Amino acid sequence: MLQDLFINAVVLVAFVAVGNHFLRERNFGRSSPIQYRLLFGVMSGLLASLLMAFSVEIMPGIIIDYRNIPIIMASIIGGLPASLLAGVIISLYRFLHFGATNVTLVATIVALTMGLCIPLLEVKIKSLVHKWLFSGFFSVVIGTIGFLILVKDHTLLLQLLSAYWIGSLLIALMLGYYTNTLAKTNTMFRKYKAESSLDFLTGLYNVRQFDRIYNDITERIVEKEEQLSLLFIDIDFFKHINDTYGHAEGDLVLKELGRVLKNTCRDFDIVSRNGGEEFSVILLDCPPEKAVLIAERVRSTIESHPFSLSNGETVNITVSIGISSYDKDSMDFDELLKQADRSLYKAKQTGRNRVVYENAE
Repeated sequence: MLQDLFINAVVLVAFVAVGNHFLRERNFGRSSPIQYRLLFGVMSGLLASLLMAFSVEIMPGIIIDYRNIPIIMASIIGGLPASLLAGVIISLYRFLHFGATNVTLVATIVALTMGLCIPLLEVKIKSLVHKWLFSGFFSVVIGTIGFLILVKDHTLLLQLLSAYWIGSLLIALMLGYYTNTLAKTNTMFRKYKAESSLDFLTGLYNVRQFDRIYNDITERIVEKEEQLSLLFIDIDFFKHINDTYGHAEGDLVLKELGRVLKNTCRDFDIVSRNGGEEFSVILLDCPPEKAVLIAERVRSTIESHPFSLSNGETVNITVSIGISSYDKDSMDFDELLKQADRSLYKAKQTGRNRVVYENAE
């Protein structure tokens, strides 16, 4: 009995470890889309079925395993839809493997009761460890009722309940601490990953991510012969904002400008903050004439947009924009960057608050 239950425990821990590897980049939980939660319910149900395949047969048709743990896992992560679906899959496996018997009926009622009640009862518990312990306790109580109905041999009943209670609660406690540690580690992992690619102030891509994306895109452009344009954007006289209102207020302007750029450009364009008051937009599949229209829309939108400060005042800013478009016959991608920079410089030198595309002249 102990050897097979130990296999159950090893399978559970291995499932959590492997599953965490695939899900750690996603903040997966009860707020996730329903299709992801249902998918997790299916996975939990299949895991429980696997545990049942390695169960200990106490009497003909009566088995002991830790299928209650995947139901708890589905409840904590996916909520009621996931845990109830896991309970349904467990019931189906039980029916297909053992047939329609009184034992199967009791096992089905136990699995569905766990799947229905656990997410409703543990939802208000804040601590992840406490969720696991409470759910583990509740599940073994429900499981015990099933065993009391089915097993009449008191000596055998005492042995299997001892293994069931001790094993289930120990695993629930262990997984509670383990998943709590994983949750904290995953949060830090996502945080550091985001910080490595996103600008801390605006939430736009930073210059390192711009370089990575630009290199990836240029390889694709050559292969598929698509068009590509760049916008280099610089705030006019931004030093005056910082000197007049302070750097904290200047940061508010930069943050708001990031939102304006995201909302004004197309959904699939790549908007980055390249440093200070300098921004860039990679315009995918965009010929030069369309790039000029987008740039002018960006410029005019920013010019008319009131930027709010912390004291309730608003300020207006303007931007200069330089454009370059890839021409496979006359430039490489390093030259594309240089041309955008030259166009921006010319926009600054010829009066600011304007769009310049050198080749358009």
